[in-house]
Amino acid sequence: MYRHILIPTDGSELAVARGLALAKSVEARVSIIYVVEPLLAVTGDFASVLDHAANEAKEAGVPCETIQVENVPPDQAIVAAAEDKGCDLIVMSWHGRSGLSTLLIGSVTNKVMTYAKTPVLVCR
Repeated sequence: MYRHILIPTDGSELAVARGLALAKSVEARVSIIYVVEPLLAVTGDFASVLDHAANEAKEAGVPCETIQVENVPPDQAIVAAAEDKGCDLIVMSWHGRSGLSTLLIGSVTNKVMTYAKTPVLVCR
């Protein structure tokens, strides 16, 4: 089934927990990607997000690598990582913004679903 799952995270637990559970059930490995926002790049608060996710993977017994990307739009970084790493599934969350906020901010999940050649599983 799936051998390598990419899990983008922004620090929320949903995608990481669901992605790791799926990976464990099909004996897949995971790559967890965090795209550093410009403000966090200055403060350095991003390291704990990847450390926490890697610890969860270790506790679940799922082989894991972490990827940190800076200065790239999140959707582009996620699509590129899936292709570069040869992932056969992307598991990510949807935060449920709607209306004007989605139009103004855009949806990373929607953009990934639009441009990725890799299948995308969306968790809500």
